[in-house]
Amino acid sequence: MLLGASWRSRTVRVAVAAAALCVPLATGCATASGESTPSATTAAAGAGGTTGYLEEDVQFSLQMIPHHRQTIELAELSDGRTSDAYVRRLSAKMIEDEQADITLMSSWLRSWNVNPPPEDTAGHDMPGMLGPTQIAELKRRSGGEFDRMWLTLLAKHLDSGVQMAETVQGKGIHGPTAELAGKIIANQRKLIDEIVKQVA
Repeated sequence: MLLGASWRSRTVRVAVAAAALCVPLATGCATASGESTPSATTAAAGAGGTTGYLEEDVQFSLQMIPHHRQTIELAELSDGRTSDAYVRRLSAKMIEDEQADITLMSSWLRSWNVNPPPEDTAGHDMPGMLGPTQIAELKRRSGGEFDRMWLTLLAKHLDSGVQMAETVQGKGIHGPTAELAGKIIANQRKLIDEIVKQVA
């Protein structure tokens, strides 16, 4: 099995999976936007509601939006490269779900007078993002090789999203953000477990 069975060791098992494919993991610490954010304030009326929020809530959306966009990028790469029913079904679902989350988080940012990250922001240097070398290598593959690498990289990517969501749950105070973070944690843990079975 490429990935271990214990959820507690999810980061290790995904790193091992990536190493098995000889794919370097991306590192970095840049934020998704140069916008200044308040340390503590109250959200403006609108999509963000009147719930209080902190800079951690703002940064979550600023960083999760590029993260979701890369998930969509990965999903779109499956078109024409796979005939696997699971990969195709999962790709379609991720595009729909991630775009809905992006729309929601963008509405929060605007209600806080913060510009959402521009769509041309690659964000490859952010923590948890796949690097351009990994994406380029994936594009060169097809069939079973593509499926295995795609699922492995996706598991790594989803795991980093879970960690981002866990962080904001412990530091933010914006109720809708905490609710979205909880959904991301539950859904992406489930997907990682599914992927473990697929690549076993």
